[in-house]
Amino acid sequence: MIKTSYAICFGEVLWDVFDKGKQIGGAPLNVCYHLSQLGVTSKIVSQVGNDQDGKDILAQLHEMGLGDHYCDVSDTYPTSTVVVKPSGGSVTYEITPNVAWDHIPTTPQLFSTIQTADVFIYGSLAARSEVSRHSLYTYLKFANWKVFDINLRQSHYTRESIALLLGECDTLKVNDEELALLGKWYGCGIQPYEDIVAVLRAKFPNLSEIIITMGPDGAMYFSDGEQLVLPATPVNVVNTVGCGDAFLAAFIANKLAHNPIAHCLQQAILLSAFVATQEGGCPKYSDNMRYIGS
Repeated sequence: MIKTSYAICFGEVLWDVFDKGKQIGGAPLNVCYHLSQLGVTSKIVSQVGNDQDGKDILAQLHEMGLGDHYCDVSDTYPTSTVVVKPSGGSVTYEITPNVAWDHIPTTPQLFSTIQTADVFIYGSLAARSEVSRHSLYTYLKFANWKVFDINLRQSHYTRESIALLLGECDTLKVNDEELALLGKWYGCGIQPYEDIVAVLRAKFPNLSEIIITMGPDGAMYFSDGEQLVLPATPVNVVNTVGCGDAFLAAFIANKLAHNPIAHCLQQAILLSAFVATQEGGCPKYSDNMRYIGS
């Protein structure tokens, strides 16, 4: 009997508000959705408010097949909304502070669930507040494969908090701009990427692999035994919201399926290219998209 892979995604769930309306989002939720579409049983650990936006998110989670098992409801803090403003090839986000996912509680009943999960995925945004940061650090103690999508958002992080999160992860996913910032922080400049990777892996010994997304320039991968560079798939971009999340999900799904790293990376590029042609970070899949997880 083949074991079904199981993923836990920790962090923000919210409504992305576009000019044309709102769509469910949040990087961990996007990763969770794409993993589930690719055959990985996936659950989101988060919190919404006891308001209409929160009720709508819980309903949407069920429609997406994710369920709301580990998504708490706060009577104190509102559901998060984020104003998304695409501009050319980039996106800006107006992120409201002190929302429900800033106060994700620590639930001891989750410890054994996290221990049995194949992978635990987290980012930096949910660590901006003390309560959710404490929950995240606690859960990381029980996780197996720890995947950190650094996902820097404006002023919602500190160098110290990023260092702590880097110190916990096995796999780091970072884009080229974020890698350049890490290079400046750790005194190795913004180029070449190989030098920054070497410094990061020396400073954070748990870090076994680094994945770098470079938009239209493709993606790179570094580990002890492998260094790869793959080109992007050219598409007509609608917007880039959620592309990196889809990329990470496809990489994880393929690695859990024990596919070669080059294959994992190629499938990640294909799925992120598909999402770039869609509105929002969690588009519906056509049947011919599901091969990406195989």
